[in-house]
Amino acid sequence: MRRFTGEAETAPEKLPHPGRQFFLQHPLYLDAIAAFFVGFAVGILLFLLWRSLLLLRRFFFAGCTLVSRVAVLEGEEPAGDAPMVFCPMLRGPEFDLFIHQLQQDGVPRPAQVIGRGGCGEVYEAELLLGDRPLRVAIKKIDLPADGQEEPEGFHCRMRQVQSEIRTVGRMRHPNLLRLLAHIPSPPRCHYLVYEYMPHGSLHDLLRRRGAALDWPIRQRIALGIADGLEYLHAVHRPRVIHRDLKPANILLDRHFIPRIADFGLAKMTSGGNGGGGSGWTSRSNNLVGTMGYIAPEYYRTLVCTDKCDVYSFGVILAVLVTGRFPSDKFLEEIEEMSLVSWVRRVVASSDEEFAAAIDENLQGKGFEEQMLLVLKVACFCTYDDPNQRPDTRDVRRMLSQTPFLWVLSFCLASIKNAKNLMLGKATVLAKCEQLSQSHGLSSFSPVHQRIHRKNNVVIRNR
Repeated sequence: MRRFTGEAETAPEKLPHPGRQFFLQHPLYLDAIAAFFVGFAVGILLFLLWRSLLLLRRFFFAGCTLVSRVAVLEGEEPAGDAPMVFCPMLRGPEFDLFIHQLQQDGVPRPAQVIGRGGCGEVYEAELLLGDRPLRVAIKKIDLPADGQEEPEGFHCRMRQVQSEIRTVGRMRHPNLLRLLAHIPSPPRCHYLVYEYMPHGSLHDLLRRRGAALDWPIRQRIALGIADGLEYLHAVHRPRVIHRDLKPANILLDRHFIPRIADFGLAKMTSGGNGGGGSGWTSRSNNLVGTMGYIAPEYYRTLVCTDKCDVYSFGVILAVLVTGRFPSDKFLEEIEEMSLVSWVRRVVASSDEEFAAAIDENLQGKGFEEQMLLVLKVACFCTYDDPNQRPDTRDVRRMLSQTPFLWVLSFCLASIKNAKNLMLGKATVLAKCEQLSQSHGLSSFSPVHQRIHRKNNVVIRNR
């Protein structure tokens, strides 16, 4: 309780606010500045020490140094037998431990065998990245034991492994199967770690569960393969020729998105312009690929071009529509003796014969007109003359656009070929008219008058 004294109370005297000069002259000012910088330096040193210990742990547990990882991501070949990790998301202690286990103990158990090929067995495995499980496919390439004679084709298989590493190991596209890592385990074997595709290959799915693939899914598969081929032929540098495109090398993820796989026979080339015609080539000493999918000019000349991949893709389109493969026995009972010749006759035949040629799992489901158009694109892709085939960019546009634009893109391609071959205007117009009639269109539009100028050539739509 305040006591009243009767005297007037005065306000307490305010002390002057200390200025900047007061702090600068304070005896602890320099000590505070020194303590701050010393603490900051100690923190930086502790952080660098922690990072160094982490890198040393990765080195001792996985045998994969930071230098080798950076070299792989920059496109250089690391020295020795160091593992090569192509996916930055897998650069962690969990995957390092997986690599160490794979090199020491082999494929982790339980691992299910999901396939066997010319290079070895393929396993399905699951590894944990933090709290997230990741399913992968592991291809094992066995090496001959010391003193044992190398099996026939061993050097060829090793060249295929190197081709996989040089091509798909450094490509990033949603329609190409990603190679996650290459893990050598000398002197026993090599391991290639891929993304796992739950639905397997397109070949097996069409053979065993063709009813699961309705036409919209097959159309999406065709467009995805075309996107992947366009990336290989027109976008990636150096350009890549797959040379073994077939349904068995098309894998499907859980959403039926296609992934082009098996780049063991792929060739990289830097020539040409990737446009119409066979502008860039790769010469081979022997014929590689799969019978029924190899372009006829490759048989004769052993020169593989981007148009050879286009031919193989045309055969895949025919397989998607008809459900028949070049190796089916029914081809031995017909006059044509080949799937491509049979498809050409079917396209030129009556509607009843075309309806009977459609895959039985697609009959009566509608979409017949779209399937006929896709089959015509297959005929374009499998022309005997490679210069008449479209490039992959045109193929992708044809599969994604309306029939009118399909005809227009082919007419423009014919104009470009006509300029290269010094053909006359009448010949170009005749080709365009022929392509229009092949689509059931007497002209582009009977109502609208359109004039398109390309390379100083004029096409008038009547």
